[in-house]
Amino acid sequence: MSTTTAGEQTAGYMFDNATDEAAHQLRFLGEILDPSTRRILTEAGLAPGWNVTDVGAGAGTLTTWLSDQVAPGGHVTAVDLDPRHIPTGPNITVRAGDIRHLKLDGSQQAVVARLVLMHLPEREQVVAQMMEALAPGGVLVVADWDCTWRDLIRHSPSPRATKLIEKFHDGLLAFGQSRGADMGWAKRAPEAMLRAGLVDVESYIDSRSWRGGTGICLLHRSNSLQREAELLAAGMTRDELTELRQVLMDPDLVMSGYLMHTTVGRRPTTA
Repeated sequence: MSTTTAGEQTAGYMFDNATDEAAHQLRFLGEILDPSTRRILTEAGLAPGWNVTDVGAGAGTLTTWLSDQVAPGGHVTAVDLDPRHIPTGPNITVRAGDIRHLKLDGSQQAVVARLVLMHLPEREQVVAQMMEALAPGGVLVVADWDCTWRDLIRHSPSPRATKLIEKFHDGLLAFGQSRGADMGWAKRAPEAMLRAGLVDVESYIDSRSWRGGTGICLLHRSNSLQREAELLAAGMTRDELTELRQVLMDPDLVMSGYLMHTTVGRRPTTA
């Protein structure tokens, strides 16, 4: 969920926390992603006293939950290029910066990076950096969507609606790829984590359906507003975008999210 500040957009990031729409987009992401991430972290042993780093913290919804789980005695560091939406707290440190160029604090019991590495050409370098920040036995959690899986529409109001959604996805994903995003990286995360030296590596793959006006449909609508200029450049018209946004609010539409691959590994306890 890592995004850029206004005037600072660089290759590797698709969205901008400084826009009027960003707060909505980040809230929708939290609502979609948080339940699965919370479950996986709980199963990984998250406990009071842990030090955790949340990379690409976005709106800070996961950060806030983590701060409650690790209290008392634990600490959460939230990292984002533009952390303006992340709430503060007595056991939360907020760091502004690009994970590619930041040195993370060491001896973390967990480092979490959601929707970050798929956007970064230097993703394997960042995996190695995050592993170095872990204490022996610490957990790295990397979550990214596999956007090459495009069987998303469970029920469409009309063939026209289907065509508009497909055209939107084509334009948005092409924009991401032009900035260095790898839409299929999530499938290769286990291999990259094993190469980095992590052990007990495993992936959880999940998705769910949402009706128009909820969940992933609201996120797609928000993304269409944030990246309107790029979608127009890709061949969509303003009338098509207006119609698309209406379709995404139609309760007759049922869409799956992209497949989310959450890959978990541990730093070895011995060298």
